[in-house]
Amino acid sequence: VTSSRGDDILFTGSLRGRMRLPTAESFQVILFHCRLSICTQSILPNLTGINTFPGMRPDVSSPPSSSSATAGPPPKLCLVCSDEASGCHYGVLTCGSCKVFFKRAVEGQHNYLCAGRNDCIIDKIRRKNCPACRYRKCLQAGMNLEARKTKKKIKGIQQATTGVSQETSENPANKTIVPATLPQLTPTLVSLLEVIEPEVLYAGYDSSVPDSTWRIMTALNMLGGRQVIAAVKWAKAIPGFRNLHLDDQMTLLQYSWMFLMAFALGWRSYRQSSANMLCFAPDLIINEQRMALPCMYDQCKHMLYVSSELNRLQVSYEEYLCMKTLLLLSSVPKEGLKSQELFDEIRMTYIKELGKAIVKREGNSSQNWQRFYQLTKLLDSMHDVVENLLNYCFQTFLDKTMSIEFPEMLAEIITNQIPKYSSGNIKKLLFHQK
Repeated sequence: VTSSRGDDILFTGSLRGRMRLPTAESFQVILFHCRLSICTQSILPNLTGINTFPGMRPDVSSPPSSSSATAGPPPKLCLVCSDEASGCHYGVLTCGSCKVFFKRAVEGQHNYLCAGRNDCIIDKIRRKNCPACRYRKCLQAGMNLEARKTKKKIKGIQQATTGVSQETSENPANKTIVPATLPQLTPTLVSLLEVIEPEVLYAGYDSSVPDSTWRIMTALNMLGGRQVIAAVKWAKAIPGFRNLHLDDQMTLLQYSWMFLMAFALGWRSYRQSSANMLCFAPDLIINEQRMALPCMYDQCKHMLYVSSELNRLQVSYEEYLCMKTLLLLSSVPKEGLKSQELFDEIRMTYIKELGKAIVKREGNSSQNWQRFYQLTKLLDSMHDVVENLLNYCFQTFLDKTMSIEFPEMLAEIITNQIPKYSSGNIKKLLFHQK
């Protein structure tokens, strides 16, 4: 698959009027709050070129001897429970307890469920209270069973009972974007994406008060602000993303936030209403009556298109997760990214992961390429959908007479985006030529 350069995006809205500059670096603060793993093992074993975090020195050392234990540096901490780390296990600096827990959780294929809100505190004392949140934290830290297996293969240590020959693993057919057979990885990238998928947020919309365009739009903006924060945390947990330069991470999130929100909205609407309504939140669903409000339908029809296409293609959850990740990687500056080569490798890895998800769904390899074509055409069409949504978003942001409120973070991102879109400084990464 070759990515072609699409046409420049032109913003047609007026830029007249004062644009307020951002008053806080909240977007960058959230990125910094998401801790980078200090272990140099890659959590993408099949992705060459990202075996270390760019710009970071290796920090995995042998245990100090007893003679220097008292004079040495403070012990390193487990990235899962903050207990004293015993070494780099499964690609991450962890303690022995979390190492054993992760191995058993993956190999036992346990379906852990949190009794709370999936935000339990995991520390040395409470790490056994909620295995679901502990497992989630292991994956978010970057633990990967394949990291150990890859290391063993490099040393030539292979067990005869695996039943998988080296010739099979090196078969060129396994390196195609849509493989003929589904490789078995434990855990797979798509399983990691499933674990880190954000929870559905509530809008806090009061349905007892009569609807108005202003009330609904303001509620959607406030909900969108919290969804952007969730998207930042989600992106930081995506395998490979935090290997990119920090400036590139910020750029990709600023360019893709509307893609992510519109696609996730389309998925919820497809699953919950068969694409008949827009399910922004459990307490804020836009039905036909609300779509009839002034200025609502023109924007709703673009979002309904996404859910209707997902419904028509009967997209699976695994396909959706891969497609959403690719939308995060769908637009770059015209001058490129600071870590462009690494970005290209990461993007190709998730294109291949989409191919694997298609194989899992279809089974029949003769139809795999046709489905890959359909799904990538949908990804390309998201650029037109988002362009229309952003034009309206920019218009309502600049037109102070509409009195539609924007949360601070969303206002900061939009202020940063408007000049880039108006100057055409954004390059679309398309799968197909128009």
